[in-house]
Amino acid sequence: ALSLPPIIFFKDNFYSLYRVEGPSMEPALYHGDVLLVRKADVFPRTLWKRWSTTAAISSSSIEDDDDDDDDEEEMEECQNALRVMALDAESGRPIGDSFTEYTYLTPPAIHQLGSIIVFRAPDAAKYPSREFRVKRVVGLGGQLCRASDNYHRLERVPPFCLWVEGDNHQEFSGGNGSSCRSIDSRTYGPVCKNNVIGVAERIVWPPTRWGMLPCVTPA
Repeated sequence: ALSLPPIIFFKDNFYSLYRVEGPSMEPALYHGDVLLVRKADVFPRTLWKRWSTTAAISSSSIEDDDDDDDDEEEMEECQNALRVMALDAESGRPIGDSFTEYTYLTPPAIHQLGSIIVFRAPDAAKYPSREFRVKRVVGLGGQLCRASDNYHRLERVPPFCLWVEGDNHQEFSGGNGSSCRSIDSRTYGPVCKNNVIGVAERIVWPPTRWGMLPCVTPA
């Protein structure tokens, strides 16, 4: 009984499990997959410092070798991450106060392009049985991203928000036999980071699909 409160605290603030519903994330995720979801950025200052240092080192390396495409991509990723965090800070969100940066930040606010997240859907009141969704991050705050719909419209993502879409862009059969497609930012717009539950890091069930979930950068 004494161990129950720490377990509940860990589940609420650090890691929990999420079961995938529906085919909207195929082929990366299938209906029934169980995901390990990280619900906090632990010691976020360490990550911010690593990004800053890597960006500086990569910038210096590129000056010596302009043909190194890998260094250019790494520097671009780090500088982009720093730019997104600066925009988040300007939006007045608590992403870097003196207590948080040395402990943990929940819900997680540091996201990579192409990662998979679990979040509370903005239209949860309309679909109460599907309150929580799992989608891929295809746009970060301040970025322009192209929506994967028939119009291929450009969308600017506001600070402290994410543009998310399902991997499966095709229509699929719904529960009542009708055709439907992934309900994501193309339907309800950007998702505020405050609505994020966590970042999906690994498939833990079934055993045949056990493995890490890599970030897949949108084309």
